Amino acid sequence: MRWLSASILVLALGCGNSSSVSPDGNGGGGDDGGGSGGGNTPHTVKLTLTNRPNNAGTFSFIVAYQDGTAAWQLAPAPTGDTYTFDIHAPAYGVAFTCIGATAGSTTQVRTVTSAYFAVGERTELTLDVPPRCSDRAAGNGVSLMGSISNRPTFGTLIVGWGNRTAFVGSQSGNFQLQAQPGTHDLFVIHAVPEGNGDFYADEVWVQRDVALSSNTTKTIDFADAQSTQQYGVDVSAIDVGARAQATTTIYTANGTQGLLVREAANWETVALGDADMRDSDVYDQSISVMAVGHSATVTNATNMPTDQIWVAPAPLGMPQSSVATKMPYITLQSMWPAYADVAGYTWSATQQLTGSQCGGNMSSCVVNWTAMLSPGVSGAMPGYVMPDLASLTGWKAGLELSAGTSILGSVTAYTSSAGAGDFPVGIPANGTHRTFVRSDYAVIP
Repeated sequence: MRWLSASILVLALGCGNSSSVSPDGNGGGGDDGGGSGGGNTPHTVKLTLTNRPNNAGTFSFIVAYQDGTAAWQLAPAPTGDTYTFDIHAPAYGVAFTCIGATAGSTTQVRTVTSAYFAVGERTELTLDVPPRCSDRAAGNGVSLMGSISNRPTFGTLIVGWGNRTAFVGSQSGNFQLQAQPGTHDLFVIHAVPEGNGDFYADEVWVQRDVALSSNTTKTIDFADAQSTQQYGVDVSAIDVGARAQATTTIYTANGTQGLLVREAANWETVALGDADMRDSDVYDQSISVMAVGHSATVTNATNMPTDQIWVAPAPLGMPQSSVATKMPYITLQSMWPAYADVAGYTWSATQQLTGSQCGGNMSSCVVNWTAMLSPGVSGAMPGYVMPDLASLTGWKAGLELSAGTSILGSVTAYTSSAGAGDFPVGIPANGTHRTFVRSDYAVIP
């Protein structure tokens, strides 16, 4: 058994070749230095956290890194959104924390997000900070507002520009969203509800290359919207008792993205009408099949959508998880079978807390730990142990898992036709085929 942790790492000097590094840092020699981070030839690693908060204290936002098996330490101050530090060992870890809530929600979400890579795999990494962990949207942005005439008498209109969206008032026809200045495509999507959160877009109004440098008002006539195109999704091969869901997300070269369909019955995939399509658009067509204890998702990224047929990928074996220690906080350890042609694994642990367990006046809170593990650190016998971050300045006890309450977790094996360089997952390139195969576990500490 090999555990990936702050004390033992399975390290790789290159993809596909692994070597164990002992706790005292004597493993993995050569110019890359020892496993504890004590070598003489450092590699510069750059971590970019997009949407990083301006006021980190508001979100208990701290950023840290680990050089091989050495103790975790705070990252130096960033330049813009990029943190730069030296790594002497063959592998490294990075992590950031956040305590925040989505606007309008009474549930606080407390997250620790980490990623582990061999230096030979990559020395530059970009991760997205979720909106609930950032104050970037408030201030220093521009407002896009307006009104829409000739609206449909049913369904919902959604305005999208870049990665920002806003609902259109059903009575007034008005909308407003806040965004950072830039140039993106502007969409108005008519979503037809089908119950239980399912919907499909039957019409979309499109204006390409919309530049915003200051507050802007748009008057839109939805009579100019074009009908979408629908293609079939065949999920007849799923197991009895399993549930299927089909989605299609469009990504434009100008950085606009939008969900065009989400259906758990009468499955289909949706694309813009011919007149609105561009070869640079990518449609991420996805089929997910869920059953008790496991699930799988297959995606196809294309600029020419077509019918989809479910073909089940190989399953991932069940993770074995337990409590490794309760000091300085509850720490889980997991191991699972290796997955063929893996581009990376994602490990997660989530705990739902209520009332006094959360502290303060919150009605509920969620603690979530997530780790992304590259092939170069997971090796042939993948496993993971949560890191010890308690000594970091700014660490909050609210980020820790609690005793006596069930922890639900999962391990997801990820494969991609684009290879290990397509991990962590981002916007897919045209022609990319991906699979996400998940197995679940539960632990009561």
